[in-house]
Amino acid sequence: MRTILISFGLTFLLISCNPTRQEDTVTDDTVEKSEFETESSLVYDPSGAIWEYDYDQQIEEIKVTQLRPVDRDTLTGETLEKIINKSWPRVQIKFIRTSNDTAFISIPNSGVLTQQMGTTGAESFMISTTFYFTELTGIKHLSFDFEEGDHAIPGVYERNSWDKKKNE
Repeated sequence: MRTILISFGLTFLLISCNPTRQEDTVTDDTVEKSEFETESSLVYDPSGAIWEYDYDQQIEEIKVTQLRPVDRDTLTGETLEKIINKSWPRVQIKFIRTSNDTAFISIPNSGVLTQQMGTTGAESFMISTTFYFTELTGIKHLSFDFEEGDHAIPGVYERNSWDKKKNE
């Protein structure tokens, strides 16, 4: 067993020291980076967005920024659904209804949100979507209905659900 491990280690060392192999790796990294940039640009399009999430590294807190003013009296759940679905083309929501102080949405195909966007991407989506729907008059909570995954959990959220100080 020890001989096999040593042989494997030496083989790995020789392969990793090969200069041609390193050039291939640089090329592969460039291709992967450009694919990632293309992929990322398809996940979020801020051109029509109202709210945007950003993490401020200096103060180590989430900052939610309003990108443009809106007339709350003209907003509807259906309007917000269209805006969000345009801003997040790979995570499509379905507005269900409002009841009392809560809006209800579903995400029928939640795989991108829960498995592919990472924790920060999923959090960004959920925070900004919560801020969108709590712009509706009288709405203080947003109920997300989707299949739970590694990076997002369904439930009822409000604007301060992600406040670091509140949750400590």
